[in-house]
Amino acid sequence: MKFSRLISIGFLSLILTAFGIETTQAQRSKGATNFVSLTSKLRECNRNGYFYWKSRNGNISIGKQLEPYIARVNFDSENTIYTLVCKINPKGTTQPFGTFRFTFGVDEFASNVQIEVKVYLDGKITAGHTVNRGEIKTLLLDVANSEDMAIEFQTTNDGPYLYILDDNLVPLE
Repeated sequence: MKFSRLISIGFLSLILTAFGIETTQAQRSKGATNFVSLTSKLRECNRNGYFYWKSRNGNISIGKQLEPYIARVNFDSENTIYTLVCKINPKGTTQPFGTFRFTFGVDEFASNVQIEVKVYLDGKITAGHTVNRGEIKTLLLDVANSEDMAIEFQTTNDGPYLYILDDNLVPLE
């Protein structure tokens, strides 16, 4: 009973993740430009820890399929917490962001990697996932009433890559 429930939950997560990635790819192929990539705002953010978040296009292998990525994060040591802090909706902004969609994963051919990702809005933890080799995770957050956002990363291995498949800030309509 518990095993079948666990399989059902896993299958539902896989379907929702695939739907999110297909929706994002469809939006990009239609030329939708009503979003801003967090990667494009990195110069406005502060970082804690020595890591690289590089804008770069390519593909990673997840579930024996190629998935496109838009950036990758490289960590230089294990068991260290890395943080990226960005002001997403400054006071007085005329068109605030309403939603943040963050999809990330680890290539299935990576060594035994585990990366914990947490998102804070205005200093309060809002969401988090641990991603392992061969997995993709998606966070969809309401950021309309938040001024600041922080993304915290912690890895158990030296030198892994976390691939960013989607990091869209969507303005309120």
